[in-house]
Amino acid sequence: MDKNQLVDIWKQQLHDVFALVKAGRADDKKKYRAEGFLHALRLSGVVSDREVNDIIEQTHQDVFGESVAERQARKATLNALKENDPDAYFNIPAVERRGQ
Repeated sequence: MDKNQLVDIWKQQLHDVFALVKAGRADDKKKYRAEGFLHALRLSGVVSDREVNDIIEQTHQDVFGESVAERQARKATLNALKENDPDAYFNIPAVERRGQ
């Protein structure tokens, strides 16, 4: 296998992990498999940290429709609202809280 094929396999694994998270069915086994595959790619020098970050960001954007930083900020805001004002949190429709 060449570099592109290996990276494509990892991209598909990453996409599948993100899609399951978005659907509310996170699968730790698939997540850890993708992480292990990524670790092997890094150790063998197939991908650089910059390439990894770019692929993660693009795949996250494709699946969730927002960047990693945007999603983290949105979730942090919702978690703070849940802690400080649970009524206001639950007044937000679940579909909006999930970012769909």
